Amino acid sequence: MADAYANSIMVDALILGREGTIVPEHHCYAPPLPAIDDKHQLERWEPWIRAYIAIGEMMQGIVLRKAPSGHAFQVLSSASLIAEVGRPKRTTFEKQIPLVLSWAELRSERATEIMAQIDPQYAFWSSIVYLHPDRTRRTFELINLVLQFCVYVEMRFKHAMGCYRPVEYNAEVQPMITTPGHGSFPMGHATQAYAVVHVLKALLGLNPAQLRHKMVIDQLERQAARITTNRVIAGVHFPVDGMAGRMLGIALGEYFVGRCKAGHKFRRRKFLAAGIDNAPHTDFNPFNASQNIHGSAFYSEAAGANIVKSNLMEHLWDAAQYEWAGRFP
Repeated sequence: MADAYANSIMVDALILGREGTIVPEHHCYAPPLPAIDDKHQLERWEPWIRAYIAIGEMMQGIVLRKAPSGHAFQVLSSASLIAEVGRPKRTTFEKQIPLVLSWAELRSERATEIMAQIDPQYAFWSSIVYLHPDRTRRTFELINLVLQFCVYVEMRFKHAMGCYRPVEYNAEVQPMITTPGHGSFPMGHATQAYAVVHVLKALLGLNPAQLRHKMVIDQLERQAARITTNRVIAGVHFPVDGMAGRMLGIALGEYFVGRCKAGHKFRRRKFLAAGIDNAPHTDFNPFNASQNIHGSAFYSEAAGANIVKSNLMEHLWDAAQYEWAGRFP
């Protein structure tokens, strides 16, 4: 136990103190045992315990498998598709090398950002919606759950796709940071960034029809796009990695919110490998109409199923949402 009590001076002091302060008595003060699986018991546990419980809850019913076509990989819930990612051809990655090399010109300009964004980008989200480790600690917990959920799913996709990194195609890339020891496609940073954006928009109740809300949404989405592009600039990803990661992140964000809130539906989202294979020189640009996430040469979506709400996840969501009461009227 690495806590304040686990040192020899404190242990000895507590032993001596007990001998001098206890009064013999035989009463029991513990309250009655709670109902089985009472969600309110989450408040009794440490944050890391809540995290383990929540991730187990999020992964219930999740299936990760090769698509029936054999050319894509899927994440499903109760046999209903959440997201499908098709794998581009090898030649598509080869033809994107010039894009990676062209982005390298921005390395000196973006170096500080790139280094700061290697780990979770808390400070970048906080600069837009004012997260604070004391004021919004339950929101931080929720964001961490989103990130962990994404990692579980995205790593399975990366393994299934088995795609090489830019430096494995061309030595001229010379990445400016250590190339991660896992697959390139789809991009994990993009997956996580877009999932966090979707969850924050839902948690804060941001409505694009309201000008103030729209400004916040625009900045959150631009931040996600910049984080994604910075990974290409660093030389560790292709633009297409970010295109697929964007879709996967939005899909996982939708599903996450649905597990937390009743009556939420997800979309059956797909990244269409044929689209990028037919236009391999396409750069990542989510603000271009040609990359419309709701339907384009690269993406498709269809109505999905209702998501079964989790009482445990609802409790964690409500605890986080309470921190934002009245903040975005």
